[in-house]
Amino acid sequence: MAETEKQIDKALKEQLHFLQTLIDTIPNPIFYKDTKGQFLGCNKAFELRLGLSKGQIIGKTSHDLFPQDLAEDYQTMDTALLENPGEQVHETTLHYADGRIRDVIINKGTFTNADGAVAGLVGVTVDITERKQAEMALQKAHDELEQRVEQRTAELARSNVELKVEIAERLRAEEALVQSSEDLKLFAYSVIHDLKSPAIGVHGFTNLLHRHYQESLDERGKGYCAQIVKAAKHLTDLVEAINVYIATKEAPLKIEQVDMSAICQEVKAEFSLRLSEHNVNWVETGSMPAIRADRLSMIRILRNLVDNALKYGGEPLSEIRIGHEDTEDSHVFSVSDDGVGISWENAEKLFRFFHRDKSSRGVEGAGLGLAIVKETAERHSGKVVVEPAPQGGTIFRVSIAKDLH
Repeated sequence: MAETEKQIDKALKEQLHFLQTLIDTIPNPIFYKDTKGQFLGCNKAFELRLGLSKGQIIGKTSHDLFPQDLAEDYQTMDTALLENPGEQVHETTLHYADGRIRDVIINKGTFTNADGAVAGLVGVTVDITERKQAEMALQKAHDELEQRVEQRTAELARSNVELKVEIAERLRAEEALVQSSEDLKLFAYSVIHDLKSPAIGVHGFTNLLHRHYQESLDERGKGYCAQIVKAAKHLTDLVEAINVYIATKEAPLKIEQVDMSAICQEVKAEFSLRLSEHNVNWVETGSMPAIRADRLSMIRILRNLVDNALKYGGEPLSEIRIGHEDTEDSHVFSVSDDGVGISWENAEKLFRFFHRDKSSRGVEGAGLGLAIVKETAERHSGKVVVEPAPQGGTIFRVSIAKDLH
């Protein structure tokens, strides 16, 4: 195997190991099966649920792991789901390997292979024991309250004054019940929120794995990779479905009059120490206009591009130039440097999430800066391009539409 292939294989194994580790951090039991009912994988929580290791689970069916009657029920539900792909949710009681009896909701859904055919199903178990107990306690409290009210009402029928007192007591008790219900709801929202972050993490990293490494896999590996992506996507969708809100990707833009000259000075001041430490000159070519845009977004664009130049300019870097040009429809701002430049064969990949150019080796960074610039420009009906500078180095040009409201 060529050295590059070994590196790719090593990177893929590390990504898969990280993905499994990430799934294992989710406290809810998770499993996935093929269309024959054989377990393809699971997380630590599912191992604890069965009291078995992953090696004792993978490749087995429900008939190998559960009592006959329970296995038959699982097989019947799995068959129905595979014949009618989609989602399946049911509430039941489970006996855990450690002897606990828990009330749960089992959420299952199908996933497809790279060809779009159903390849199996994934399941997530959500423990609702505490919620059920709380509901029972609330119902008991409600029943007891109703009984008290009935008894009191009969007694207070003799006196209007006493009746008013009891009505006030009942109102206070009902308010307390409502508050208790709201407290329970807040608790449930908090649990859902905590579950959302690892679910999004699983989905995000599996997408990266699929995007960057699928062409390095054989057909079988591509199929497995696609299945993991589908399963992670389903898990994310499942969490979103039970969540009470849909988180927006970004805050709404506040389009206003923005003085770009002031923005440049603000960013220059922010980087003044680093500019001085690296003996880098800050040059503004021409005057900066006032434009219609989101002020925070403009700061973010300029900050990321200047930071990018300082991080990756290397030893030759001595100057960062900020410029502006007008076109019929757009303001075009440029940030150029005289540093080492980039590998131009990969120029289009610079704006992808988590992409790191080979010139960035040994330099700290998440690979998000240029992706943020690209996304911010597009939200302003513009774009960002990169090109080599005439005297060496790199030029980034960001366009901002003139007709923003």
